[in-house]
Amino acid sequence: MKNKHIDIIKSMCLILAVLELVFSTVCYVKNGILLNIIEFLKVLIYPVILFLLGYLIHRNDYDDKELNKRTILSLIVGLFINIFCYSIIYLIKGNSILLLESLFKGNIFIFISLMYLFFKFIRKYEFEVRTLWGIGLLCSVINTLIIVKGSFESNVIIESLVSIICSVSNYSSFSFLAWVIIPISGYLYSDLSEYKDTIFYVKSAMLCLLAYIFLFRYSKVANMGYYLIDYRNSLSFYKMNIYNGIANVCLCVFIYSFIYLLSRYISKKIYRHVKRWSKNIILIYLISMLITNYVFLLVFNGMATTNIIESILLSAIVFIISDVLSRFINKSK
Repeated sequence: MKNKHIDIIKSMCLILAVLELVFSTVCYVKNGILLNIIEFLKVLIYPVILFLLGYLIHRNDYDDKELNKRTILSLIVGLFINIFCYSIIYLIKGNSILLLESLFKGNIFIFISLMYLFFKFIRKYEFEVRTLWGIGLLCSVINTLIIVKGSFESNVIIESLVSIICSVSNYSSFSFLAWVIIPISGYLYSDLSEYKDTIFYVKSAMLCLLAYIFLFRYSKVANMGYYLIDYRNSLSFYKMNIYNGIANVCLCVFIYSFIYLLSRYISKKIYRHVKRWSKNIILIYLISMLITNYVFLLVFNGMATTNIIESILLSAIVFIISDVLSRFINKSK
């Protein structure tokens, strides 16, 4: 089972994504442990899944036809989320500003569609490793300079569209310049780790964990605004500067290497479920988002809790229902 660790990482990200989704929707809290958990969950989900995206693109060696197909499918999913998970809700509530924002803003699937196009371009011109690193770092530096300069103000549609490329406004979410360094790192790590033994993964895990701890520890001293230090502004997670990007790469390599080493101890009974969740990751995530947004935001009119146990139980219920529905949908095909 050479893909065992891949399935575990995808399933871990899925479970945490549902947890973060429910926490963000039903938890009414301005500070304290719940807010810290919500923000830290993002760190464990989105950089890791995008790192894995780059890793799998390299390892699976997709041809142009497959990359085009995945580009279109990712874009469709991204637009589905914007329209059916947000725009319709804001239309029902009569919020025209958020309606426009939700129609045109980026999300992780729109970013993923851009990544498939980006790697198609990279493969066509056969960029070297150091060139790829240079592109990732340059994009991150440019985005950092844009963040330092500050947000620009225009109409909501223009701001939403521009934010797909860079962290230029409060509508920025998975901007290309900010986040491209993560899948590039996964792509290069796939090349670096090919045919490596267990010792390589042990060293990778240890070195990257130490690097991440160092970056986390001294980010406050360096006054870099690293988002794990400042929980007051959740937007700072998406407006990722170069310091955040390097730290996230270290964390991704650690998590990948650690789960690779841990995967051999996962029982076949548990792995059977893990493999199913990994295979249905997009479907389960979409169902969870629809349940959370429509049930909690519309039916219960934004019900809120500050109880961590209640939030975890609600997350578990949403995940179980989504898993059952995904299995039913797959059987009915």
